[in-house]
Amino acid sequence: MKKNNFLILSQGYNKILSVLLLSILFDIVSFDTLSCMGYTFVVILLFIYRNPSINNFSKDTNNFFSPVDGKIIAIDKTKNKQKIYINVSICNTHLVTSPKDCTMSIHKIKNGLNLPCNTYKAKKLNNQITLKFDNIKVKFISGICNNEINFINPIKLKLGDEIGLFMQGLVIIELPLNTNLEVNLNNKVYSNKTLITKLD
Repeated sequence: MKKNNFLILSQGYNKILSVLLLSILFDIVSFDTLSCMGYTFVVILLFIYRNPSINNFSKDTNNFFSPVDGKIIAIDKTKNKQKIYINVSICNTHLVTSPKDCTMSIHKIKNGLNLPCNTYKAKKLNNQITLKFDNIKVKFISGICNNEINFINPIKLKLGDEIGLFMQGLVIIELPLNTNLEVNLNNKVYSNKTLITKLD
């Protein structure tokens, strides 16, 4: 997928334009309260759909970077793997990008609910999709503000290529147990800027 070099992500164009036109209509017919609310909502949508890809991304293609913006809320270790839990809030940027040069495939899709994503029930019942970047799995669990998860079809990707949008929820990166992490608990991570681990 080609990079979008505009200030606003293309996925937000229709919503922003629709609300703007509706606000102008309310303004014309002197529904001042509704038009004011509409213009305020336009500003909120502009913030939500702002495009981070106009910034410079890392050019180090030999390592694994964060695919999303968010905050690390947990790092779990089991017998043979470790998991990094990244909370993506509505205030983060929402563009999902390829964390490395790789072949991406859709490993699993589960349709479900949109419960608050940090609960046990959400991890079992919410909309989920698991992607594989070569041999590294990344699971996306939707939150209450994420009514759908849409990503491109399986494809060969370069570091920083756009994959889709993830508005709000939990992202879980699954790595081998012996992986040396370059991040810690409570770190903020940024798509294609924050190094998660160095690959051999």
